Amino acid sequence: MATINNIERALNDLTKKLQKENRHTNLPLKDFLKKISENPIITLRNTFQLMYDMIHHYIPEGINEYPNDPESISYIKYDCSNLFINNTVQPFFADRLLANRLINVFDSFRQGVVTNKMLLFVGPHGSGKSIFLNNLLQKLESYTKLKEGAMYETLWQIDIDKTGGPLFQEILKNISAKNILSSGENDNSSKNISFLSKYYYDKFLSIPCPSHDHPIIQIPKQYRRKLLDEIIEDKVFKRKLFCNKEYEWVLKKTPCAICTSIYRSLSHKLNAEEILHMLYAKRYEYDRKMGEGITIYNPGDVLDNKPTYNHELQKWIDALFKSSDAVTYIYSKQAKTNNGVFAIMDAKSKNIDRIKNIHSIISDGIHKVDTFEEKIDSLFITLINPEDINVISDEKSFLDRIINIPIPYIRDYNTEIEIYKGVYGGVINNHFLPHILEAFAKTIISSRLNDNSSTMNAWIKNHKKYSKFCDSNLLLLKLEIYSGNIPAWLSEEDTKKFDRKTRHKLILEGENEGCKGFSGRKSIEMFNHFYTKYKRKDRLININDLIEFFTNKKYNERLPVNFLDSLVDLYDYTVLQQIKESMFFYNEERISRNIVNYFFAINGEIGTKVKCPYTKEAITITDEYFQSIENILLGNKPSLTEREYFRNETLKHYVAKTLQDVKSGAKIIDTKQYEYLHDRYNQCLKQNVLAPFINNTNFRRAIKDFDSSTFKNYDERVKEEVKLLIKNLVFKFNYTDKGAKQTALYVIDKDLCNKFP
Repeated sequence: MATINNIERALNDLTKKLQKENRHTNLPLKDFLKKISENPIITLRNTFQLMYDMIHHYIPEGINEYPNDPESISYIKYDCSNLFINNTVQPFFADRLLANRLINVFDSFRQGVVTNKMLLFVGPHGSGKSIFLNNLLQKLESYTKLKEGAMYETLWQIDIDKTGGPLFQEILKNISAKNILSSGENDNSSKNISFLSKYYYDKFLSIPCPSHDHPIIQIPKQYRRKLLDEIIEDKVFKRKLFCNKEYEWVLKKTPCAICTSIYRSLSHKLNAEEILHMLYAKRYEYDRKMGEGITIYNPGDVLDNKPTYNHELQKWIDALFKSSDAVTYIYSKQAKTNNGVFAIMDAKSKNIDRIKNIHSIISDGIHKVDTFEEKIDSLFITLINPEDINVISDEKSFLDRIINIPIPYIRDYNTEIEIYKGVYGGVINNHFLPHILEAFAKTIISSRLNDNSSTMNAWIKNHKKYSKFCDSNLLLLKLEIYSGNIPAWLSEEDTKKFDRKTRHKLILEGENEGCKGFSGRKSIEMFNHFYTKYKRKDRLININDLIEFFTNKKYNERLPVNFLDSLVDLYDYTVLQQIKESMFFYNEERISRNIVNYFFAINGEIGTKVKCPYTKEAITITDEYFQSIENILLGNKPSLTEREYFRNETLKHYVAKTLQDVKSGAKIIDTKQYEYLHDRYNQCLKQNVLAPFINNTNFRRAIKDFDSSTFKNYDERVKEEVKLLIKNLVFKFNYTDKGAKQTALYVIDKDLCNKFP
């Protein structure tokens, strides 16, 4: 049991932490201007610039897998986990298309082009729109509490001695006495004490700006530029401040009606210096629960457009300025999110009227409160289902004020896999052969894509050229591109035709996909059934398991025609290439020496023994020597005539061109002829590397017995080949020993060498 001392120590430690946390001192104008001078980027920003900074605070710089691609459209891989997954109640997974769209939209916030507009996030049921918005605003709220996320608003600290003097003190006593006597001392005395501690203390009356005006806009417009020019030394920033649209608000925006009235009323009594000494900067921390900076409306929330009054504060203001109409402390609910976020969660019921109400605010930036006008510069966000889009589209004048951002079902198979891992943990990888988890995700996503693509048709006119390992609509190719991968099996011609214009069109197509097919919730349910049914200890989940699962009529009828057949073909092609690569023993130094020796040997006579001046190796020139090299270079067991013809043509080119290049100072390994023979040598080696796989029952048995005691009984060459195969599958392609064996046997049993000769 904890002792009293331990409890007190723990409580004191907690108290210190709480006192330190979120304790910000209100800054006099002079100190705030010093902050602007030191760090203008943070201190001079509105909600749009804050949102940009917040996004890039949580999302690090992305990865471009093709940095040297001249046709790149910067379709980047972004890690959104800090924004949408980590430290959230429920994670949201943004696929690559959505992440790039969000970055592009929020980058435009820093350019100042997104003002008086609404962000419209459109997506079907089950796409996670609500989770997305909740996580986005949660992180925005948290960001404003950080040093990097500092936002500032206006606070008036009115010096009573300079404005009200003894008369205000007398009125203050009378008001307090009346409030206490009118309701009974026991009932209201604590309320008055609480009120006085909130607004009036130490001869100062604190009046917060309910519209969260930035302190700099309290400086009359005609003097702001000169003031900022004098206090900011950063010349690069000053050019942005005075020339870029994103900072236009700093020089042009005017204070709210309340702050304007306070300034005007004070100017009747005080000089400018005295007024500015009463102007303070206060940290503006967003607080969704209190509706400060962030307000979210659900369809059932009561629609209330009545003005908000602070009657208690109004009493002190009237006493201070000795007039009941000098400063009227009245504002709307929209003012609480001025320079913040006003969000509508689903365009239904009462939210339809809210959307119509904010239409005029977005169009004009003005909101009427009683007889006063409010200038509202909020970031307006609405979530909407596709079937409700007419709520917006019926208002024709509203359409050019909308930035449409799709939040559909996942379209990137890597992100779909991350969702499964998020639910079941990363250990699920241990139960699948490589590529099977990806194949499951691709199958799910194929149901969400449009079967026909005008962009794909214009780009690749002959789809049949890929019929051996891709579906007729090239959805498997599109899935790779959406995930940021240009597959190696794409022909050189089509890769070159995949230009910037085509890429833009294809990504834009992706924004119109993902509103049909298996929903996010359904896909998790399906994966659970699949994973539970096929997970076994004795083997890993394979492609046959996947096909058996999706052949079920309730799933198969929602998939593109023949998609599963093409999925298997692509899997077969992929694992065969991996087997080839794993069987190929690539000794670059030996290959290079063989080619250089061959160059020198073709100059000599058969039967002679020479020393190559390039490699310093002795060569006995025989037909057997030539045959050992030429069989590799020509392949398919060439005849003596074919070999001699090839040798003579090689010699002619060597004497006429290569030898001259060498005499001119070039290294023989840098010549065009060397490069040609080098590539040909490697290619032919790879083509012949599968010889052990073809009709070799002994090799199959050796693979099956690899981790057993009987493996030692096999021929040394067979054992070395099997060891090389398993080792390379593990280290090059992330197989386990068990998975490597299982896949190698699959390739042999399905005779894939003949399927893809």
